Amino acid sequence: MKNLLYKEINLCLNPLNYFFLGFAAMLLIPHYPVYIGFFYMCLSVFWIFNNSLINKDSLFNILLPISKNNIVKARCLLVALYEIVFILLSIPFAFLHNKFFPDGNPTGINANIAFFGLLLIVISAFNFIFITKVYKKTEKIGGPFLLGGIAFLLLYILFDVPFIIKDLFSFDLFRRLDSSNSQDLGLKLIILFVGIVIYSLSWFATYKVSCKNFKKVDL
Repeated sequence: MKNLLYKEINLCLNPLNYFFLGFAAMLLIPHYPVYIGFFYMCLSVFWIFNNSLINKDSLFNILLPISKNNIVKARCLLVALYEIVFILLSIPFAFLHNKFFPDGNPTGINANIAFFGLLLIVISAFNFIFITKVYKKTEKIGGPFLLGGIAFLLLYILFDVPFIIKDLFSFDLFRRLDSSNSQDLGLKLIILFVGIVIYSLSWFATYKVSCKNFKKVDL
């Protein structure tokens, strides 16, 4: 698996994927939804699969003395590693976001601990829908990305709108979650913990369903 993951990193990542890591800095854009930069992370995941498709990576993998399950596992590990690196890179910009914009973000939640918990849930939905659909028909990735993007958009709206209208309707819970200081730290950490658990479990589900779908694909 170590060698297979090494192959994934060297052959399936292209310069565009490394360039897209810079979108983590979008947290510094004033009065801008903090989720949007992470949609580009999802777009970069699409490019991982697109680059693999162009280079006929699935056909190459199937010729190797490895199982289809290991092929899927290596790709899931690559995507998870890429997303974790992207999120870790964004954390310093989250601190700067709260320092530069102490009055808050009028376009949604601030880049705080609770945000990262909610973000992990959004990404989990995208990963599950996109990756499992790709492994149903490995030659078609546009449709799965569209479905995954719609899931990202719907959850983004569901999670962010309450923070936009919190003052209009006196949503005290969302005010507490939106603060960028140490106030209500315990509540924010609970949201983060829930996000981490869902993200972790979603990878298990994504891997299992993708393996099941990939086994039915005739390459």
